[in-house]
Amino acid sequence: MAYSKQIYDIATQKLNDRRNSALNMAEYRKNKLYIQFPRLSEIDAELSSVAVDTAKAVLSGKDVATQLSSLKEISLNLQNEYNEILTSNGYEKNYLDPQFTCEKCFDTGYVESNNKTLTCECYKNLLSSTACEQLNKISPLSLSTFDSFNLDYYSEIPDENGNVPYKRMSKIFDFCLDYAKNFKPDSKGILMKGDTGLGKTHLSLAIANEVIKNGYSVVYVSAPDILSKLEREHFSYDHSAEQELMQSLIDCDLLILDDLGTEFTTQFSSTSIYNLFNTRINMGKPVIINTNLTGAELEKTYSQRFVSRVMASCSVLDFIGQDIRAKI
Repeated sequence: MAYSKQIYDIATQKLNDRRNSALNMAEYRKNKLYIQFPRLSEIDAELSSVAVDTAKAVLSGKDVATQLSSLKEISLNLQNEYNEILTSNGYEKNYLDPQFTCEKCFDTGYVESNNKTLTCECYKNLLSSTACEQLNKISPLSLSTFDSFNLDYYSEIPDENGNVPYKRMSKIFDFCLDYAKNFKPDSKGILMKGDTGLGKTHLSLAIANEVIKNGYSVVYVSAPDILSKLEREHFSYDHSAEQELMQSLIDCDLLILDDLGTEFTTQFSSTSIYNLFNTRINMGKPVIINTNLTGAELEKTYSQRFVSRVMASCSVLDFIGQDIRAKI
């Protein structure tokens, strides 16, 4: 996909930082070892001299087969001595090589294949994760953790339907914890339903925290914020920005859509929500939806088709209890 110049600039800077860090660390290691083992520095200089002599021999245009063979033997002997000094002192032969994050492109972002220069997968992933990071800045919420979720705020007294909030929420907590630990890009989605202040946002962000730690890309957005942004860009005819935003929502490994149903509902917002959700589901990508609306209210606000699609592709978690924020 096409990203904005800002995304490319940020991702490229990250890539350059990775490469420079690897090169600087390799140089630091070399300088440190050359002080400890001066012979390594001498061998390095001798190898450079052999390389110059080899180039001169080739450029002379004479029959230099014997000379080149001799220079090659000298070079191999020097390299063997160099490696022997390293290994005999407990270092790997490649200890002084730069340790790049990506060994395919050496943190340049590009690889050669069949005489073509192609964008490396690491750079594509970096662009995608950078787009996710920038998108997440829309949200003022910080990531929550499972450790900070307190089940003691839920009553052990049955409610009017005979359900015990503490037991229900304990099961939901365990489900979310297991989901986060075993998350895969093709995991099933989750629909979290229930009144305000019952922990939907906290648990969805705790999932996000764990999933990000495991190396997956996550985008967390509130429905009112993201739909307002999409609508603004759509009707200002900034279609490239709208496309980039929508593509970021589609490309991430996990999309968390918070506060669905609190946005100002329009034909555009309803269509956007359905298309976004439907596209991700068709691609086998999970969505976590948090809403205060009941199934009937979701149907009325969006459509029976949307709710049917959600129910079929998501694990439904019904949150119960009293507003824990009031108790806190």
